[in-house]
Amino acid sequence: MRMVVFDKLQSMPAYRTHVAVNLVLGLPIALAALKYSVPFTPQELFSFSAAFLYGTLFLHPDLDIAYKIKLFSLKGLLTLPFRPYSYLFRHRGISHMPIVGTLTRVLWLGFFFWLVFGWTLPPLWFALGGLATADLFHILLDKTSLYSK
Repeated sequence: MRMVVFDKLQSMPAYRTHVAVNLVLGLPIALAALKYSVPFTPQELFSFSAAFLYGTLFLHPDLDIAYKIKLFSLKGLLTLPFRPYSYLFRHRGISHMPIVGTLTRVLWLGFFFWLVFGWTLPPLWFALGGLATADLFHILLDKTSLYSK
């Protein structure tokens, strides 16, 4: 019997599985590691946590398949800036590389905002760390033997 957590087309974890693992395991582990590794202010902790959540729910490595999401839905509209990105980058390619993939998506989003609004997002190191850490847990789950091909 096939488990519900599997993607229907491939033996990869489904979006819901990535979200559940990131929120139940990833965020607590990341916050504990942060607590014992660097000093931070409450604002930096909030920035890290908010970016981790955003990276888990919306700015995840699987945006390289955004073209497959139904456009006229809430999730589809939120992926609108990444439609061209998903045609340029193959699935599980550069967007699934730790740190490099995160930077690629952040720069792509910054470029999109620059084109549309004429401004970019300010550099927030803790926010970038939260996004990169969320991606790391996503990629680690993709590589676990339970879900590998």
